[in-house]
Amino acid sequence: MDDPFSSSDHWFDPWATAQGPSLKAVTQSITKQVLQATAKGPQARIRQPKQEQVERVTNIVSCLVANLAVMHHGHPEHRRLAIPLRHDTLSRYDRKGFGHLPHVLDAMATMGLVVKHAAHIKKRRTGIEATGKLLEALLSGTVAEVGRAEGEEAVWLTARMGRDGRGHKLPFMLMNYEDTPETCSLRGEMEEINAFLATQRIELQGEPQAGFKLTRRFTLRHIGDPHTFRLHGRLYGGFWESLPKRLRDDLRINGEPIADLDFASMFPRLAYALVRAEPPEGDLYAIPGLEEHRAGVKAGFAAMLSSSNEMTRLPSSVKDALPVGWTGRRLAEAIGKKHPALVRLFGKDIAMDLMFTESTILVAVLLRLARMGIAALPMHDGIMVQCNHGETAAEAMKIAAHQIGLTIPVIHK
Repeated sequence: MDDPFSSSDHWFDPWATAQGPSLKAVTQSITKQVLQATAKGPQARIRQPKQEQVERVTNIVSCLVANLAVMHHGHPEHRRLAIPLRHDTLSRYDRKGFGHLPHVLDAMATMGLVVKHAAHIKKRRTGIEATGKLLEALLSGTVAEVGRAEGEEAVWLTARMGRDGRGHKLPFMLMNYEDTPETCSLRGEMEEINAFLATQRIELQGEPQAGFKLTRRFTLRHIGDPHTFRLHGRLYGGFWESLPKRLRDDLRINGEPIADLDFASMFPRLAYALVRAEPPEGDLYAIPGLEEHRAGVKAGFAAMLSSSNEMTRLPSSVKDALPVGWTGRRLAEAIGKKHPALVRLFGKDIAMDLMFTESTILVAVLLRLARMGIAALPMHDGIMVQCNHGETAAEAMKIAAHQIGLTIPVIHK
């Protein structure tokens, strides 16, 4: 998770795989060519490669083809597939058998199937893009043929790494934890959710999408902390999570339009529960003077709960969403005036604690609905379901919150 990255890059996903007939045919053809090109010795052209070698190269080619299909077909804003070629010790998050990835890439570049862009130390990873016949084949297909390989870890644990000399946050580090009954239970929940969603038809603008796997991601405040799973815990991995709001109306679950459900003002309500106080009536993000800037208030509220000290300077994303002239101190005073009971939480770095509670509720909702045969797509503090299941899903959300002692209204967006 510490890799140099450009906004024009599409990050390599080692668990993507060619699953549909067209992409499998492309994979088989390229694999055959790569095995011939990498064979050595005078008898190499006629000697049959070992089955283990064939499987290893096939898996690598399949993964590259799947990644390039997703990038070229579904993400035209990305120009390169950024690939880490450093060979590190494998952890629970890595896919085995990819040690020959650099050799396969070189062979595909020599065959004119990909263009390879060199890495720039500490600036950008090695990048590739499809070209020639491979690009033609990918553009004529569909990302629905991209699936997921087996064995992908569904429970992640990361650790904060502090800041660099200039005060910039360092990327989180993945932790290679040991399994316990708790982690096995957490993984079992995610596997049940993923297995059910895999049986559902989820489309965007009438097109099936690439296979996905939801992962639950926990965090440690410091790298030396004991490995616990009580912070953060939000779910990631669904393509719908990064969709612009204007495209959500184009989502279909089993051919039906979606109902977009949210827990109302969830973060402030979780904060009130933490201090054992009752929140005021109405929209908790409605701050006098900022009624037209709710998104900025919401982002600023989260930033103040995430910070470990007084927020005198607004993060750029918050500043851009507020009127000109607003500062961190001014925003904190305005929010504190409406929510005096929460002032003692500002600058105390408790956002990850709240996220854990939020994610625990959400997982309970997903499991409850899955066992009722209802597909729900998670969005951190809400879900999307088929319209005809909207009321049932809203009730499931209220029940899940109530089971841990909370009463949180649910709204239809």
